[in-house]
Amino acid sequence: MKPTLAASLLTLALCSGCASTQYRPLVDSGVSRGNYDDDVADCQHLADQRPAAAQAVGGATAGAVLGALFGLAVGLRGDDVAHVAAWGAASGGINGAAWGSDEQREIVSRCMAGRGYNIVAN
Repeated sequence: MKPTLAASLLTLALCSGCASTQYRPLVDSGVSRGNYDDDVADCQHLADQRPAAAQAVGGATAGAVLGALFGLAVGLRGDDVAHVAAWGAASGGINGAAWGSDEQREIVSRCMAGRGYNIVAN
């Protein structure tokens, strides 16, 4: 169980750093109404208020519980249940981090659009 759990925790730790605070949307250069660097920094700060890491932890928790329940439902016992739960935690954590990162990117894009920028691509 320990290698699987360690791998799951490492995956979560790496994915929690996937937050999109470095996301810079592509904008139409002829439309900007302010200083792009200052505006994108403000929007990134706003997006940081919805951390992707929290989504990763929630996804990992739900994945671990569902994995353990599934393992028990199909008749697994002991370490086998733990392996399925660890797999569920890793899978749920990765999905949660990806969802949280997408949400942050959307917040930055909406914020920039609200400041008058024409977002060409996300």
